Amino acid sequence: MKANIRRRKINSHTTQGNINRSIWQLALPMTSGAILFNLFSLVDLFFVGRLGHVAVAALSIAGMLLSVVIMFTMGIATGTTALVAHFMGSRDYDAADNTVFQTIILSTASWLVMSLLGVFACDNLLRLFGASEEIIPAAAAYLRISFIFSIFIFLFVGLNQALRGAGDIIMPLKAVILANLLNIALDPLFIFGWGVFPRLEVAGSAIATVISRAMGTLIVLIYMLRGYSALHLNRRACRINLPIITRMAKIGFYASIQVFLREISLLFLLRLVSSFGVTALAAFGICVRLRMVAIIPAIGMANTAAVLVGQNMGADQPKRAMHAGWRTVWLYQAFIIPIAVIFILFAPNLIKIFNSHIDVVRIGAVYLRFSAVVFPFVAFSVILGRGINGAGDTLAPAVITGISQLGFRISVSYLLALNFGLGLVGIWLGIIGSDILQGGLIVYYFYKGYWKNSYYRYRANLAAYPLSNSAE
Repeated sequence: MKANIRRRKINSHTTQGNINRSIWQLALPMTSGAILFNLFSLVDLFFVGRLGHVAVAALSIAGMLLSVVIMFTMGIATGTTALVAHFMGSRDYDAADNTVFQTIILSTASWLVMSLLGVFACDNLLRLFGASEEIIPAAAAYLRISFIFSIFIFLFVGLNQALRGAGDIIMPLKAVILANLLNIALDPLFIFGWGVFPRLEVAGSAIATVISRAMGTLIVLIYMLRGYSALHLNRRACRINLPIITRMAKIGFYASIQVFLREISLLFLLRLVSSFGVTALAAFGICVRLRMVAIIPAIGMANTAAVLVGQNMGADQPKRAMHAGWRTVWLYQAFIIPIAVIFILFAPNLIKIFNSHIDVVRIGAVYLRFSAVVFPFVAFSVILGRGINGAGDTLAPAVITGISQLGFRISVSYLLALNFGLGLVGIWLGIIGSDILQGGLIVYYFYKGYWKNSYYRYRANLAAYPLSNSAE
């Protein structure tokens, strides 16, 4: 009963009424949640930075390799968000509930595979991507702990995205706030060995993050099991549904490819940057995280676009779906342009927050200023791309990502850095060029509306599968 009341209330503001109000009702909690979720890595970096630039380099390369796990979680989560949003928009609430259970199944299966591969291959992976012998022990310890307990990354992301797809955005925010507070409290205990806790340095940050995400996952599960959310994980929902798993896997596969291509691109750049020394690697790692600080709100707005596009397509309102996508991205542009100016003006000061080594600050400030120039293009790519995903079309964004991130970014960065002798500046130019290309292609695809045709073809196949016994 509680779940049904909450569902009707959510539907009333996602598929009806003023679109600006719909955006802000979703965007503020989602953006806050996205910022706080990514705060895990910044908090870890802040404390580990006190151990020196070698520890920062170890955490940076380990964190980027761990992003492969994030690739799979985001793939599953994208499929979850799209399907839950479609079912909520069409008011097929039983199917929405059942989708959550399929998310748990896929998350668990993915964790088993990833944890085994990660634990046994992490040393070789670190060497493959250019890690020096002095940072491998710390980076490998961090990775092994993170891979073994990565089930909590899968579930924390997947369950929260299910709630967001349903438009239920307050509990994910509460869970990530609690998890972050716990991580902030535990990080110095395990990293520096305060009190009775052992001094584990870089590995300690992994333990603190694992415990924090586990607590956040438990809270969200209890919330769903007790029926307090728009999604009720009751006995009827807990049954295997192969049609839903199949559709989720199809959507999630290409979404994973998108993330995979971005991360492979980042790892190749990591190897290229590492050839210029540990200080360059440390600077790059800090800048990647600072760049995420600026882009994280775009992820919150992107989740908003995905929910509004998905639910309105499910409710047979394609014009409102497209309008929601455009309005969301333009609202974000009003935020990101001033942030870009701040990054350009205060780049050295931002780097010094994490590490004050003179060469790290010098190298990092140059890249940060280059990167800030293209923040508006990144916003188009992230927000409109996620809106397209919310409609169930993940193939086209994957192709666009491949063209820009691998076809352009890697080749141009290598060419400018090595063949033309521009060094690190050549890498930075390759990165910003690929961001401009990707943003432009996504804008064109969204404007032409091809993603609507993809959605209607996808929906035509739904009739072949009895997803639920009833719809309200």
